[in-house]
Amino acid sequence: MRRAIVLVLLLACGLVWADSWPAAKIAAMASPSGRVVVRVIPGTNLGAVYGFAGAKAGKPATAVYYRVGAGDEYLKYQEVSLQNPIAPVFFAVSDAGELVTLDNWHNMGVGNAVVIYRPDGQVLRSYELVQIFSTSELQKIRQSVSSIWWRCNSPPIFEPRTSSLEFEAELGFNVEVNLKTGVLIKNTSSRKAC
Repeated sequence: MRRAIVLVLLLACGLVWADSWPAAKIAAMASPSGRVVVRVIPGTNLGAVYGFAGAKAGKPATAVYYRVGAGDEYLKYQEVSLQNPIAPVFFAVSDAGELVTLDNWHNMGVGNAVVIYRPDGQVLRSYELVQIFSTSELQKIRQSVSSIWWRCNSPPIFEPRTSSLEFEAELGFNVEVNLKTGVLIKNTSSRKAC
């Protein structure tokens, strides 16, 4: 009897995909020309992360912007609080200083999955997955206990000529985010899935 109960529990646990996340770390990204660098310092707002109910609230992630000065040294010119409680999973910056963040540490696809910031650090536009995918599409995307795995593992590509970030998404879609306008376009590709 005990073996049957253990077997049922093991099978039931297999229906929910568990995941683990390494600790968030300070990360930096340079613009295509290297004239602008953004450093993201992880926040401490664990209480705002799905799955950490009751945890201590704190400050969100911070983006520190640097620009190349006259003597080829990087000079800090602004510091901005991001909408990520801990850190974005990915971010990119344009030569003009527009910033885009994708997903949240420990909560891929939960909350604001895409946030575009103007050069002055103000939010231009943000997107939750319900604004990108239909309900039926969302039901087909793999989920874990903490995340909705909507993006493919291939790294996003920043296209400086159009100031757009392009990446592959689940269900055979390609996504393009324009950092100047905040417009997000989801295109169907010949690829079926990630």
